[in-house]
Amino acid sequence: MEEIENYLKELLAQSPHGWIEVQRKDLAEKFACVPSQITYVLNTRFNLKCGYFVESRRGGRGYIRIWKIDSCFRGLFPEDAIPGDYLGLLHTLVQKGFLTEREAFLLNLVFRVIESKVHGEFGSFLNRQIFREVLTSLGFLRNLEEGTTGSQARLPDRKG
Repeated sequence: MEEIENYLKELLAQSPHGWIEVQRKDLAEKFACVPSQITYVLNTRFNLKCGYFVESRRGGRGYIRIWKIDSCFRGLFPEDAIPGDYLGLLHTLVQKGFLTEREAFLLNLVFRVIESKVHGEFGSFLNRQIFREVLTSLGFLRNLEEGTTGSQARLPDRKG
């Protein structure tokens, strides 16, 4: 497993774009393992907490894309984000071409409204879930470590 991790990290280090695209099948052949072992390495060593976005598309023309996340994305997931963090994160997504300026403006407006109208842990939870869903829809969080999105996510207890 460490060999696979080191190989992918080396490819990322050599990439001028900060991301790589590989085939699960090719990696499994190269390291003489089953594809599920590649999936395990991706889920445990290339997740958002470790500083990576992973997009995975299965099938004959499937691929795995791995992005090294800029330092401004670290600390976002799951409980560490504060409302002020989202503007910088949205700006980075615009710079990298994942969102338009208009989309970022609208999302920031949503985060600000939630911040002003829904106080405490529940408001923070809503903002995290919205941002998580945005990243999921962009293809970044297909391999969430805890495997929950949207309606599957556990709401915090609401206090009086």
